Amino acid sequence: MFNLKKKKSRDEKKGEPLSLSYPFDWRGLEAFDYPRDASGIPQVLISPKVGLRHNPVTISQYGLFHLQKYAASQNESALNESLRAANWLVENFCDWRGDIGAWVYDFDLHFYGPQAPWISGMAQAQGISLLLRIHQLRPDEKIPAICQRAFRAFEHPVAEGGVTAVFPDGAKAFEEFTTNPVSLVLNGHIFALLGMYDYAQFFGDKTAQTIFEEAVCGLKPNLRRYDTGFWCRYDLHPTDRLASPMYMRVHVQLLNILAELTGDPFFENYASKWRGYLNDPVCRARWLVGKTIEKVRLRR
Repeated sequence: MFNLKKKKSRDEKKGEPLSLSYPFDWRGLEAFDYPRDASGIPQVLISPKVGLRHNPVTISQYGLFHLQKYAASQNESALNESLRAANWLVENFCDWRGDIGAWVYDFDLHFYGPQAPWISGMAQAQGISLLLRIHQLRPDEKIPAICQRAFRAFEHPVAEGGVTAVFPDGAKAFEEFTTNPVSLVLNGHIFALLGMYDYAQFFGDKTAQTIFEEAVCGLKPNLRRYDTGFWCRYDLHPTDRLASPMYMRVHVQLLNILAELTGDPFFENYASKWRGYLNDPVCRARWLVGKTIEKVRLRR
């Protein structure tokens, strides 16, 4: 499916350096205009009851976004923001289950149902993606070990404290929200694949490469489950929610990234199909009707 580049000598293992700029572009999708704690770390309002909390996904994305800005402009203030996020990840990495280390969520999530403490495949992956890039700029002996322990979550099912689930056909999937029943959030699964790709490339890790390839192959026959014929679903949770237009754009970009990483036009073709839904006034009208009905149904 994909081949690691020719290996070069590294201190930790043999692998290839990562591009400083993460492949996903948040411009036009996310402004990262969040409240900050006393250390300048972004916080998210989870709910009126829970209040502001640190979200490892948001913090990792904040760091990756500013690292992209630094790669484009060499602006030191952007690098400092990225370093701030990476330092939070290092300081808040925890022992989890068995050999797994994780960024642990300390609040309940009402909609999907996970109760604290819980972990996220998307958080594990994006934390890895940020820390490995920062390590290339500012080597820190703690970072390779943290990333190796974080990766182990992808080697264990949710029942064992990991983040691995399965699609209805048995293909491997990675859960953004470790729920029962499974939620199978599409963007969370693909972001997990990007972190796995980074890990495999950086360390030259054949196990990670194999898991990535198996998961990519498994995603192909399951993308149809997200396709309604006029729009796409956000997840495969029993609540059966349609994606927002913003998440449609996220899905399109992620599928194009997978096409580029794997060389497989299947993903590019799906991205083109879903972009067509976005640009079709009839499809957007059907989405609006469907979303209105969905909101009424979920309030009951």
